[in-house]
Amino acid sequence: MKLTVVSPQHKHEYTVQWIEAQTPVGSLIIKPDHAPIILSLVAGSDFIFVLDDETHEKKIIHLMRPGFLEVTRNKVVALIGQD
Repeated sequence: MKLTVVSPQHKHEYTVQWIEAQTPVGSLIIKPDHAPIILSLVAGSDFIFVLDDETHEKKIIHLMRPGFLEVTRNKVVALIGQD
């Protein structure tokens, strides 16, 4: 699944196994073929994802400001307010 993280200064693209996001109604795990949805991301929470490569590295972005997440079947775009 493709993840694009867009901030005011940068745009990063990753291939990921899964994503965990904190929304106003709770935590959500997103895997490939997830139903399309648009979500708000909670300020002060962690945005977590695991790379789909030989390292399987877990990445954590601590969100200082609210953000948004657009999910399609195999693509996710995260709009965050910091670098």
